[in-house]
Amino acid sequence: MKRRTRRREEGVALILAVLVVFVVTVMGIGLMFTTSIEQLLASTDTKISKVLYAADSGIEYAGAMLSNSFNYTGGAMPVGVSSHYPSLSTPDLQVTISQPLLLLYTIRPGDAFESVGAGYGSTQIVENVYAVTSSAASTAIQASKSIDAQIAIYPQQLKVPD
Repeated sequence: MKRRTRRREEGVALILAVLVVFVVTVMGIGLMFTTSIEQLLASTDTKISKVLYAADSGIEYAGAMLSNSFNYTGGAMPVGVSSHYPSLSTPDLQVTISQPLLLLYTIRPGDAFESVGAGYGSTQIVENVYAVTSSAASTAIQASKSIDAQIAIYPQQLKVPD
């Protein structure tokens, strides 16, 4: 009788070992799948952030150009200014800035008001507020973003852009 019971129990350890190896393998495959999905999501988020920051750099560029010149008309940013890979023969990001639209101009409180005939004196300081849209697109990343902004330029000699 002891011999029969012993023969039935001989394969139990092997079956348990195979079962444990199977469970650990399934858990490892699940962990590997989850890790690869998380890595893909993180890289996609990074790529889209690059396009967003490129569009934001277009707004900053427009603000700098408007503070230097009343006649800035927008257009494409120079190559390399918005590109994360300037060594490429073709830029990876294209940033286009719309033509700035003058929304309003105001005399700042506390500034002296000077009138010369029908116009303002040349030393009058005002704040000009422009509406600008910056759009960034990348064919390599296959993403695009647009940012609408209002840019206030102060101080400026009084001149209403044409």
